[in-house]
Amino acid sequence: MRKILFGCCLILTIFSYGQNNIEISLQQDLRLFLVGDQKGNAPLTTNILSKIEVPIYKLQKSHLATYISLEYADLIGKNFKRYAIGAGYVVKSFYRKIGAGIYLDYGKIYRQEESFSSFSLSGELNFRINDKLKFICTQQLTKRKDLKVLYNSKNEYVISGFIGLKYGL
Repeated sequence: MRKILFGCCLILTIFSYGQNNIEISLQQDLRLFLVGDQKGNAPLTTNILSKIEVPIYKLQKSHLATYISLEYADLIGKNFKRYAIGAGYVVKSFYRKIGAGIYLDYGKIYRQEESFSSFSLSGELNFRINDKLKFICTQQLTKRKDLKVLYNSKNEYVISGFIGLKYGL
């Protein structure tokens, strides 16, 4: 999976020379940062989601995009890593400086020497600070088979909320 993601990164990088709207985002899970969770992870727990997003088809006030993402969490059980590739529909502005996007991706979760397939659906609201920088809030629903297999959890789906910044190159 890592080789596939590296290849996708390389393709996106080569493809990006013709693009001028590539965006890089860095976000933190708000709940884990502020209050932790009921599984022993204290406040200030790191759970970072980063994306490289490339528009592939531009419309008048929106575009279709493809992206690669990496999520890393420093959890007490073992570190959580998720690599994914996905696509989305992004509206540049639906009210003044506020825009939105919806994304769907497929990825792999790596935890405790094992890997698990994973799907994710997320929605994003963004506030344009200037031409290059946006403040973003993302709500993400992720299929987490690792929780079922490793921890006998009955809930295979997890909702996470992230906040962060998106920078246009």
